[in-house]
Amino acid sequence: TTPITASQEELVALLNILEQHSAAYGLGLNYNKTNVIIVDREHDNHREIKSVGRCEVVQSFVYLGSLIDNSGCCENEIRRRIQQARVAKTKLTKIWRDHNITKGTK
Repeated sequence: TTPITASQEELVALLNILEQHSAAYGLGLNYNKTNVIIVDREHDNHREIKSVGRCEVVQSFVYLGSLIDNSGCCENEIRRRIQQARVAKTKLTKIWRDHNITKGTK
């Protein structure tokens, strides 16, 4: 679940509602795994805010395989993907250079 709100108060209220409705089905929120990110280009992303409700405020996190950061831009995500490709290529170099492995297998 990804709630999006315009203020801290709205977020706390939304999390309380989510927790109440989840409890009706025997579910609960794991606040140890819950992160909040504040994206606000005008106010330097509120670095002084450490938590909202019982949730930790972070500068970036990986969500569904993509890096989300508080600047709202994708430069760090692009750098991360390039680095992942570089690591994968390095791991495959030994296989590509091995003459005992047929081209069909490669």
